[in-house]
Amino acid sequence: MGKKIAIIATDFLEQFIENMITELDMGFQYHIFTYKKFEDIREIYKKIGPEYDGILASGSFPAHMIHLYYPEENRPIGCFNTDDTAMYRLLLKLLQENRKLDFSRVYADIMDLFGGNLTAFVEGRETMPDLTILSNETFTLERMQKLEEEQYEKHLNLWKEGKTDLSITRFSSIVKRLKEQGVNVYFPYPGQQYVQNICERLLSDIEKRELEERQPCVIVVRLLGQENSVSYLRELDSNYIRLESMMMEMFGNGITEFSLHRYHYGMEILATKKDVLKITENLSRDGLFAELKKRKTGWNFCIGYGFGAGIAQARLNALNACHEAELKKNTSYVVTEKEELIGPLGVEATETFMVDNQSYRDIKSKLSPITVSKVMSALEASAEKEITAQELAFRLGVTKRSANRFLSTLEREEILKVAYKKRTTSRGRPESVFVRKEK
Repeated sequence: MGKKIAIIATDFLEQFIENMITELDMGFQYHIFTYKKFEDIREIYKKIGPEYDGILASGSFPAHMIHLYYPEENRPIGCFNTDDTAMYRLLLKLLQENRKLDFSRVYADIMDLFGGNLTAFVEGRETMPDLTILSNETFTLERMQKLEEEQYEKHLNLWKEGKTDLSITRFSSIVKRLKEQGVNVYFPYPGQQYVQNICERLLSDIEKRELEERQPCVIVVRLLGQENSVSYLRELDSNYIRLESMMMEMFGNGITEFSLHRYHYGMEILATKKDVLKITENLSRDGLFAELKKRKTGWNFCIGYGFGAGIAQARLNALNACHEAELKKNTSYVVTEKEELIGPLGVEATETFMVDNQSYRDIKSKLSPITVSKVMSALEASAEKEITAQELAFRLGVTKRSANRFLSTLEREEILKVAYKKRTTSRGRPESVFVRKEK
């Protein structure tokens, strides 16, 4: 099924855009929402439901208004402006109509707004201003609300005072009004290739966003306790059963795709980045943590969120994040796919900090630094700060043979040592249990 695009444009441009999109036939569905003034965009935006994958605006200014009114909007927004080709095409047309055209008597608002000069542009000494990103400091909401009217008045006054022979405006919302006042005004329509490039970029951004949202995420919830008695372990087991029931209830109400697993290191939830960003309000506050606290279970617990290119990386990052949360007690952390640590999130967290996960970079080994970091992180994330080859293989998503090689290498380099051996199955040899060697 094709993507669905919401197009925001003035009624002046509606037919032009419809003809252009029809000719391009790029396979996406669209609906054009028209406005008369920039301030109308605030209400028009409310009509753009979640079924739209992206937004295409008829210029940087209306796109900027969306960001100013709705900074939380994270769908890709594309916009087509006036590029060099569009302006040269219009100027060539004007010169064909009037070979004696004096460019010093032409007011082009798009050049004037950014300190440019039309004559210098015609002579090749300047290019069109870059409208890709508009500064929130320069183009504030208050200024944007006045900008159209200011430009309308300027075009009109220059014309009435006899200072211009014609006007070129990029504000399609004022074209009709200026023409009604008798102003000789022109609009530089973008070319087909330019519009196609903008649409292709928007579709690419939508695809990229969807891929990122489907990126795997692992959440590890670990119940904490100090006792190691049989009664405590039974109670812990019972608590994890209760936790699983709670997780099913909470996630079942808000997440379409998830799975729960109980492992020796805690409860693991497999979800997507999109869902986790929703739970954590874009990594600013942990809704899951808050919900568990609200239920007044009396548990001490920690939560680790891990993003990754694959489930193995996401799991390891979640374990690292959970380990960090355990050290801080009753809180939650995130480790991203870029190995960045974010947190603590917690119930009362109002801000986050980010640091590079540079742990273990001082260890000299034949293994790559990132492999050393992963092995040591997996070991430190375990409850007893020990690990077997089987456990390492599971946590890193590698074969047991590779895990054995990593551990043996670090043992030979006197970074790890075998603390004891334990039997994990009824058959076969006992497995070596590795711990970090004290310096």
